[in-house]
Amino acid sequence: MRKIWKMRKILAPQAVAVMILFVSVVCAPNVGMGSTVPPKTHSNRPEGTVITTTYETAPKDDIVIVKTHSTVIFKEDKLQNQISNDDVKLGAEALVLDPAVLAALGKMGLSKDHIELWSSEHPLSTLNNLKDMPAKKQRDVASVAAFIRSVNKNISPKVSWREACALVYYSAKYGVPTELAVGVAKTESRFNPSAQSKSGACGVMQVMWKVHSGMLQSKGIASKKDHMFDPERGIEAGVMLISRYISAYGTVQKALNRYYGGISTAYLKKVNKNMAMLENHSGKAEY
Repeated sequence: MRKIWKMRKILAPQAVAVMILFVSVVCAPNVGMGSTVPPKTHSNRPEGTVITTTYETAPKDDIVIVKTHSTVIFKEDKLQNQISNDDVKLGAEALVLDPAVLAALGKMGLSKDHIELWSSEHPLSTLNNLKDMPAKKQRDVASVAAFIRSVNKNISPKVSWREACALVYYSAKYGVPTELAVGVAKTESRFNPSAQSKSGACGVMQVMWKVHSGMLQSKGIASKKDHMFDPERGIEAGVMLISRYISAYGTVQKALNRYYGGISTAYLKKVNKNMAMLENHSGKAEY
């Protein structure tokens, strides 16, 4: 009996250890000696629930490598807010054209997709600057484009919008009133970019290439005569010349005389008449 009592003292701790091991296996069958199933822990943060997983690699050379990986599960309401905010941003970016531009396009049976198409076809076109223009300038472009079409039906919608945007853009660039540039363009060619006179004047603004070629080349506007037949290059050349003549002679009247190549009351009257026509057209269109 004494031997049995002594053995009880020796085996009791072992029995307790076996019992603890048995309970742990029953209660947590996926955790134990040699298990590679990753235990997970959770914690909450403002942005959502963080799930942290611990990985134990299989023993190799008596070395066990432990790795952890955390995943954030965002709260549904926050995800919804993010999606809504993105939709708002996309919508804001899409509304880059003034309503007057959309209205003028609509009257021609066009849409803003045409502006995007023409802009991609002509990467250097001022149409690529239309969306960045102030609302007032965009309305001016719409008004001028409609005016060009009303004056000369042979001008395609694409060319009329390119010319209108160029007239507004380069007038601002060179400090010339837009209505003056438009008045000269109508007087010189009725907005025809293919126009050419017997004296050699070319394009929308009827610029004399043989006289101004050196300056136009140095300014990077045109490197050859054919460039004057491009609607926008021809307009830039003409508007720049008007600006230079106004600076040199001090008045619009003297500048126009220089542009025409002599003193002509009839020419000045035509320009003034065409400027008044644009103003009247714009007033009726309410752009």
